Amino acid sequence: LGQMQAGWRAPGRFILGHPFNPPHLIPLVELMANERTEAGVLEAAEAFYADVGKVTIRVKREVPGHVANRLQAAVWREAIHLVQSGVASVSDVDKAMSAGPGLRWAAMGPTALFGLGAGAGGLQAFCDHFAETFNGWWQDMGEPVLDEATVALLVEGLEEANAGQSVEELSVRRDAMILAMRQALAGVQSA
Repeated sequence: LGQMQAGWRAPGRFILGHPFNPPHLIPLVELMANERTEAGVLEAAEAFYADVGKVTIRVKREVPGHVANRLQAAVWREAIHLVQSGVASVSDVDKAMSAGPGLRWAAMGPTALFGLGAGAGGLQAFCDHFAETFNGWWQDMGEPVLDEATVALLVEGLEEANAGQSVEELSVRRDAMILAMRQALAGVQSA
């Protein structure tokens, strides 16, 4: 944000609004202001985005990739590690996400869901019970890089999983599923 503001005579009205792809279906917009931002500008942007059906978060400090891209990068890193190390195929890793955590995360974020996971004890009870489990998983997670061999492994696995469907066909299917989920959630979220 600071770099983008540099060329402006009045940078106080300039903030970052980062939509998430595909932006015509995904409501998330990450907003960032800084010390040069005038009072009320961030709130006006939040109101604007709310009026057009978007959901905003505030990114409190500059970090490469913002919030949502970093979260998906962390998940994809471990997905790649699981494929590389022979734990599961590309197709099965994608199914594990879309039929498991992905469905839950469409409703609530991971911290809220883990807080619910321990019942009345909440997040404190969950962490008391599972801290060592998670610490062990995190220590075992891989650190793959997207080198030529890894990219080839992923491309081959994805082509096999998609069974000849074109990018256009897959995009239409993705858009239909996202739209159906958003429509289904709309009634519940407003209640």
